Amino acid sequence: MGTESKRTTADHPSLLSIFSFRVKSKALQVRRAVVDTMTRIPRLREGAIENFPFVVAESASPLFTDHDLRERTLVLGKIENLRLACRHIHHCVLNPGETFSFWRQVGPPWRMRGFVQGREVRQGCVIPTTGGGLCQLSGSLLELAMSLDFELVERHRHTSLPADVPDDARRDATLFWNYVDLRFRSPVSVLFESYLTADSLIVRLRGKVPRSPVLHGRPSESDQARYSQQPVVESCFTCNQSGCLRHHPSGR
Repeated sequence: MGTESKRTTADHPSLLSIFSFRVKSKALQVRRAVVDTMTRIPRLREGAIENFPFVVAESASPLFTDHDLRERTLVLGKIENLRLACRHIHHCVLNPGETFSFWRQVGPPWRMRGFVQGREVRQGCVIPTTGGGLCQLSGSLLELAMSLDFELVERHRHTSLPADVPDDARRDATLFWNYVDLRFRSPVSVLFESYLTADSLIVRLRGKVPRSPVLHGRPSESDQARYSQQPVVESCFTCNQSGCLRHHPSGR
């Protein structure tokens, strides 16, 4: 990141490709909204932490990673978005037979709800997007779900990755409101803890009975190999491709 990009002008997104993406995404958003209306997933209810005394799985991921200083506003935006999203998950309970849906629980990442611009991977670039950065939270949730052998109902992988994303398929869970979601079910009742410290995102699952907190879930060899081969993307703030429609000189 921050070095001279190897992308060529032919690699830059065109007005047509950007417009096409917006049209397709709107159509998919409408279709998912219709499906979700017909098969309504209830929001999880808040529970009492004293009823879930045992930590059964935990994930901690850094809020600040190696990034160009020109992206600092996006990193800070990501942190604010994570803080808002965590509030909608913290102390909620997932019971057997219920489905956790990231978007059903967190809601739309709109500016009117307090979300700000953060980092999002789209069409081969890291771009500023309102609500960007929430994939760090979905990645932590996926990591815990896999460690406890939860049933994955819906999970989508990134097609490309920013350079500062850990090389771990257990955390690869991309999001896009509202049709790219993370959904899973648990065979036992668990309570979520999700909050930020000064430098980390902490996500825990608590249970009513003790269970080893060691993460057991592992991706298959083919899954990990496919993940490791994904191309690394560059930021629109730092790639130096001034001819690109999305270029942001000096991170402004």
